[in-house]
Amino acid sequence: MSDVWWPLRRSPEGTRRNWRRDQELQLRLRGEYGPEWWQILPDFTLLLLGIAVPLFTLGWLWARLGWWAALLGAVVFAYAARAVVLRRRRAVTRKRRQSVRFTLDQVDAADDRGFRTIAGRLLLRDGWTRVRGVRISGSVVHLVGNGRDGRQLGLAFERGIEQAGPEGGGRAALRPVSAAPLLPDGVETGPRPLFVVVSSGSFARERVLWAARTDVRLVDRMMLQRWAAGEDLAVLLDLGLDDVRPDAS
Repeated sequence: MSDVWWPLRRSPEGTRRNWRRDQELQLRLRGEYGPEWWQILPDFTLLLLGIAVPLFTLGWLWARLGWWAALLGAVVFAYAARAVVLRRRRAVTRKRRQSVRFTLDQVDAADDRGFRTIAGRLLLRDGWTRVRGVRISGSVVHLVGNGRDGRQLGLAFERGIEQAGPEGGGRAALRPVSAAPLLPDGVETGPRPLFVVVSSGSFARERVLWAARTDVRLVDRMMLQRWAAGEDLAVLLDLGLDDVRPDAS
């Protein structure tokens, strides 16, 4: 009987155990296996201490001084926890902002849809919300979004054929903008809407004068380079530093 059951307790070559080991090795080589238990042990210990110490302290205050002391201690711990969470959130926001960067080469190599995608990611990075595309007519698409103060944004694009790709003429050119970017119908605007035209090239003098008359902001190639490199759009367009809170959630 032992000769029958002994092979069942072993894992010879080619069994499921070896297959799992091979899969684990592949995951480790690709960096997808995840942390080991000894790597998460310090964080887990800190988490337990972060829960146990406040509870022990509140219990001690209740027993020695009374319920009012425990309540005061709970308020202090809640305020401290909120400060830690906000600080951590600001750090994550800064890290996310630093990771969303582009170069002019990437902009030039992108087609129309890619150009709009880059601009949309930059808007989200800078804190604009509900950023979405709105089709105006045919292939013309504007981006719209909401600012932190309720300001509505309408953003349009134009690019000359000479800026359509690294070699020139390699991508379809965005149509020139002849009017201010449109906002969706039925949108209730708060503060004065912000209309922006972004170009990977330069603007002619007539276009600059048109923008000044119609209160449209222009982002040319040099400003686009600064925006894509990490500068906030609100700072770039001098919208007011009070509206710029890069570390806000």
